[in-house]
Amino acid sequence: MPMVTGDTEPEQQMLVQWCMSAQVFSEPEFRQTIRRIHCIDEGKDMEEILPVVEQINGSMSAFSLELRSAMDQTSGVRMWALVNTNADPISIGATPYTASELIMLKTLVEGVFTEGSGNYSMSFHDALRLATKRGGTRAEVESLLRRFTGDGWLALDEGFVVLGARSIIELQSYFNTGFADYIRLCSLCKEMATSGVVCMECQEAVHPYCAGRVAEANGGQLSCPKCNRHIRQPWKFGPGERGVPHALESGALEAKEENVGVEEPATQSIKKLRIEDSSDEE
Repeated sequence: MPMVTGDTEPEQQMLVQWCMSAQVFSEPEFRQTIRRIHCIDEGKDMEEILPVVEQINGSMSAFSLELRSAMDQTSGVRMWALVNTNADPISIGATPYTASELIMLKTLVEGVFTEGSGNYSMSFHDALRLATKRGGTRAEVESLLRRFTGDGWLALDEGFVVLGARSIIELQSYFNTGFADYIRLCSLCKEMATSGVVCMECQEAVHPYCAGRVAEANGGQLSCPKCNRHIRQPWKFGPGERGVPHALESGALEAKEENVGVEEPATQSIKKLRIEDSSDEE
């Protein structure tokens, strides 16, 4: 763990060390720690958090470390992590793991991110089965899977394994480089979405939290932030949902059907979803 020395103020050194120790933390926790280290009374206003973040990033740039954040997609709480800015953050950021454990972590992260239904999740059983293909007994793999969860790389959501806050924050460049076709961005906040709803008309995604904000602003009705059409029966994706396979979001599918006259499996699936949604409305 690098030590911040030189011209850095003692309070900032303490804050940096806390960030490195905490690894992943909520913005309320971050603000409370800033108050405690700088001895700011609860009743007093605190300066905006971004100048503090800029100071920390300036002092840590020599170590290829940077504070980054992402919004919790359900609660709206901003989560922060001190991340490694090098090319392969899994290998460098997950230093407590052995080489074989890193391979297993990559296998699980990539498996969750690219699973076929577009839900960015897999059952705990399926995750164990996928991981055991890399070696180890079921008990060993289950223990390691829970360790990945405790370290923030993965998370458990009602029996499903999903990406943890640390993966969503730290692996943005990793996903952009190798898995760009699987990335969804929330149409409202422009951050990565691994759960939420998809507009049937323009295929834009919206986080659950952002969808709630839009509905509240529109008297309880959810409208697409991009095309402004009312979303009566949105396609839902996330743990336990029916899912929206990524192929269904390509506008080229229906164009291809018109030009060729032969329906691809993905085109058949999108029509099936629309028929089911129409039946639900009736």
